[in-house]
Parts: sequence; C-alpha cells; structure tokens
Amino acid sequence: MQKFIAKFGCAAHLAVMTVAPLFLFPWVGRETLAVVMLWLSLPAALWSMLEPSVRGGEHLHDARRRVLRGMLRDPLLWASAVIVIITGVRAVNTGIALAYNAETAKWFVAEGAFPILPGSVGDAGVLPFAVAVALTVLLQGHRHSLGLQARMAYLLTASALGGISAAVSHLAVFCGQPGALALTETANAACSFVGLSYGLLLLGGTVALVSAFEFRWNLAMLLLVFSVGGTAAGAFAFSPAYLSAGIGLAELLLLVYSFVYSRRNLQSSGEFKMLVVGGMAIVLGGLMTAALLPEAAVSGRIDAYASQAFFAERFWATRAMLSHVALKAWLSHLWIGTGLGSFLLDFRFHAAPEAWAAFPRGVAAMGNGWWQLLAERGLVGFVAFALPFGFLLFTYGRRLVGGVLAWTLPHPACLLLPLGLALFAATGFFDCSPMRADALLAVTSVMAVSAASFPRKKKDKHG
Repeated sequence: MQKFIAKFGCAAHLAVMTVAPLFLFPWVGRETLAVVMLWLSLPAALWSMLEPSVRGGEHLHDARRRVLRGMLRDPLLWASAVIVIITGVRAVNTGIALAYNAETAKWFVAEGAFPILPGSVGDAGVLPFAVAVALTVLLQGHRHSLGLQARMAYLLTASALGGISAAVSHLAVFCGQPGALALTETANAACSFVGLSYGLLLLGGTVALVSAFEFRWNLAMLLLVFSVGGTAAGAFAFSPAYLSAGIGLAELLLLVYSFVYSRRNLQSSGEFKMLVVGGMAIVLGGLMTAALLPEAAVSGRIDAYASQAFFAERFWATRAMLSHVALKAWLSHLWIGTGLGSFLLDFRFHAAPEAWAAFPRGVAAMGNGWWQLLAERGLVGFVAFALPFGFLLFTYGRRLVGGVLAWTLPHPACLLLPLGLALFAATGFFDCSPMRADALLAVTSVMAVSAASFPRKKKDKHG
C-alpha cells in the first residue's frame, strides 16, 4: 500500500490541481478560482516532497532527500519564484482605470499605486498570481517527484478528470446554464476558448491509452472513455473550427506514431485493441455532443469544415486593426506594459477614428493573444510568461540527445511537447486561449511529462 500511494498519490494530487479550472470556471468568478488554486497548491506541494516515486533500491526517506536536493538545484524553481513575485506585485498594484481630469477636461488612464511596477485593472491580476504558484508546484512535481508509471498515471487521471468536466459542461449546456452556453460561442467577447485545454488533455489521454495497454491497467479502461472520448468531445464542442481542426491534426499525428510504437512494443495485437478502445471512446464522445449540444452549434461547426470557412468574414481586417492598437500601446509602455486587463482602455486612446466603426461591439480582447500579452505586460511580463517554456525546451533538447543515443524507439509521450507546444503557440496568433489558467496548466504539464519520457542512454557493461 505504501508503494502504491507513493507511486500514484502524488500524481493524483497534481492531476486534480491541473483540471480544477475546467470544473470551476463556468460556475465561479476569478477570485474564487484563484483561492481554490492556492489551496490546492498546498497539498500538491506536500505530496510532491513527502511522497515522491521511489526508485529501485531506494527507501522513502532517500527519495525525499533526492527530490529536495533536485528541487533546490533546479534553476526553474528559482525562476518560478521570480515569476511568482512579479505576478504578486502585479496583482496588488491596482488602480489602473479610466479617469477624468476636470481642469483639462480630458479623459486619461490612471496609473497603478506604484507606476514603475507592473500593474493590473481591478482584480485581473489575482488569478494569474494563483496560476504562477500552481505552475511552480506542478513543474517541480513533474521534474523531480514522479517516476515513469506515475507520469503515465498522471496523464490518465488528468485526462479522465478533464473528460468528466467536459461531460458535466455538456449537461450544463443541455440544461441551459449561462456559463456553459457561453463556452459554445465561437465568437465570444473574450476571444478565449476552453477547447484548447481539452485538446491538450486529449493528447495526454492518447498517450495514457498506450500506457494502459503497455502496463496492463485493465481496470483503467472505463477511465479511458473519458480520457479520450470526453476530451475529444470537449475539444470539438468548445472550440471554433480553426482550433478544433488544429487539435484534430495533432491528434492524428500522435495516433499514427502511437500505432507504430504499439505494433513494436505491445503483444497479442495490442495495437489493434488500442485503436478499437480509442475509436469506441471517440464515438461515444461524438454521440454525447450530438445528443446534448444545440443542433445549431453542431451544424455550424460541420458547415465550417465543409466550406473550409474557418474564420469570420471580417476576422483578418479586425485582427490587423487591433494588432496596430496593441503595438501603439506597447510602445507607450515598453517594459511593464499598460497593465493586465487594460485592452479596452488602450483601444480608447490608441485606435484610429475609423477603427471605432469597425470594432465589434462587446469584444474585450483581440484576435492575437501574443500582441495583447506584449501590450498589457510589456517585455518584462512577456519574458516571465515565456521563461518556463524555455526551461522545458532546454530540458527536452538535452534529453532528446540522450534518447537518440539510446537507439530505442521513443515513447509516444515524447511527442507531447512538440505537438502540444505547436498547438498552443499557433492558437495564440488567432485568439487569447493560451492565456487561460487551464491552458497554461495543461500545456506545461504535457511538456514536462514529454521531456522526462525519453529513454536513457544505455551504459556499457564491463567485465
């Protein structure tokens, strides 16, 4: 029992923290979600340090010392601490708002309490701070606390919970819950779609499908219905056509490689059994979407595929106009940006007169998340956002070399980083989904698992 808890208890806690936003955000506000994420980070951190996976020949106290030394020597931990400080300062440095100067009879944007520090509008910085804390715990857990089977158990648990949350959201849509109905809108005001998170979890669930057959986790087959079918349904139902098409392409590439890997490593026609289970799960997910989603939402997505009209008629013109606004806003506050959540304020003062007529009513964000991130957070915020990805890419590249030298076929998990990061980065050029809390937790998790999944170089045996 001690070995079972050490191997899978930590993975389960990290998985719950990863998918918590998917369960909560349609029902609660940003402040409540931030409080929940902070509280979930505490037990996840304790499990990562006190119940890590135990390697062969180790005792639990040896594993704890190894994990603690590894964390303290990990430069990503200290970089994450700096990011937490930056996001914390931004969360408390509020006060950025539209104000009126009676003496000059002009409107202006009031700066935060500390103008030389990063700031935010209202409570816009609270959730990013909580996400930064959760990411610190999550990445350290993946990099130091989880072994091979524990990482696969994490993917299985996270994707299964994600699939269950998709099923719950489908039921909420069927019942007419406003927060859930907003998820199905392909042109929402925030230009932010939860389908990206479900797509990333779908990739993780596909790898978990292979591992379930590889490790003979027969009791996990029911969970795989949610891991693959539920997340696939969520990716289709809660994404615009261009995003779901990108997810489908990434999933197809991963499935092809998984079949090749399974054909070489699984016994008793395991590769065909894997395809049958995965195919049945996707069919069940499709039936759930067809039964619970409004007919107009399903037919609209199918028509977009059939006509290849993935973007609205004025999408590119509006995107170019708003990108120009973001550029001017960024140049006015090069280093720290104009403040988190300040896009609408930037538009008021930097948009050309003709842009007002073309600006879509109710839109609170733009169709280019990377420009908006740069404008609101500046170079300091952009570097802080990209820093964890840089560390994970470095780790992946270093272990890729060792994996190539091992002369073995890499596990399908090794494809999670290039496919997940490509999907994540490409989406940011069309909307603001990569800035979502659930998307950040999902993409960094699959990247960290992927970087740790390469086979080690085989050592020569002497004597």
